Amino acid sequence: MDIQYLLALQGLRQSLPGPVETFFVYLSYIGDGPALVALVLVVYWCIDKRAGQFSFVAFGFSNFASQLLKNIVCAYRPWIRDAAITPAQASIEGAGGYSFPSGHTTGTASSLGSLAWFYRKKHIWVTIVAVIFIVLMGFSRNFLGVHTPQDVVVGLLLALIMIALAQAFVNWIERYDALMPGHKKDIAVMAIVLVVCAASVAFVMFKPYPMDYVDGQLLVDPVTMQKGSFEAAGICAGLVIAWVLERRLVGFTTDGLSMGARGIRFVVGVAIVGITYVATDVAFKAIMPYNWAKMCALFFVVLMAVFVVPLVFNKIENRNK
Repeated sequence: MDIQYLLALQGLRQSLPGPVETFFVYLSYIGDGPALVALVLVVYWCIDKRAGQFSFVAFGFSNFASQLLKNIVCAYRPWIRDAAITPAQASIEGAGGYSFPSGHTTGTASSLGSLAWFYRKKHIWVTIVAVIFIVLMGFSRNFLGVHTPQDVVVGLLLALIMIALAQAFVNWIERYDALMPGHKKDIAVMAIVLVVCAASVAFVMFKPYPMDYVDGQLLVDPVTMQKGSFEAAGICAGLVIAWVLERRLVGFTTDGLSMGARGIRFVVGVAIVGITYVATDVAFKAIMPYNWAKMCALFFVVLMAVFVVPLVFNKIENRNK
């Protein structure tokens, strides 16, 4: 049934003008990860710290769970399952890892869905735009032939679960902040998350994988499939450490910012994160295996984005007072 649905969409895609496919290809680029993280960081730095934190936690949880589930299920992509499926050529490069669930759908639904939930009463237009974009993203993954319907549906459900979990976590930590100032619950959370991240890396490295061959060629290289889980572990580890450091040592705010201050924050933040990403990506790839290099690079990028960049904001703004 799922293959028949994809074949029907494939026939539709091939019968429509080229710009339609191009539109969905570019839409999918947004769901690939960096653009979503950039949006969440802009909210965190310049618009609403609480909204940005909530969205980043939801995205981090969802991305981690999605990538781990991919390496547990090890479902092949639709075109590997059935040779009749011909995905849009431009979308194959972004279709890394196993197929189930859809990482693009999970990431988009968790990051934008969390913002939709956060602003559902204050800015309903944010919720409407976010929901429309999430639906289009999920459809695009089927339309382009890179995911089955169940990949998309489970990606959406996983994002909803992780948004609920992120909301429960935020409520829990804020309650302790109000009742027990100076508590160490955040440090306990950090320790647990770091252990889980380390365990996930060990799991994906040493678990058995399908080793199917066609004409003497391995269909899917397990090491390549592990990259997403390594990256997700780096993001989560960097996020939880940066979260603890920021709340204990920085405590920056987005309240009362002028447009000029928001603009300066945007430029400074993007510059620091961009330079960090390029430098760490090159440096770590030169000294360690690819998957480990990507994990370490993203760990430092998130650490800089969530902790160091707000610290720089405070230094600049305090100097200008």
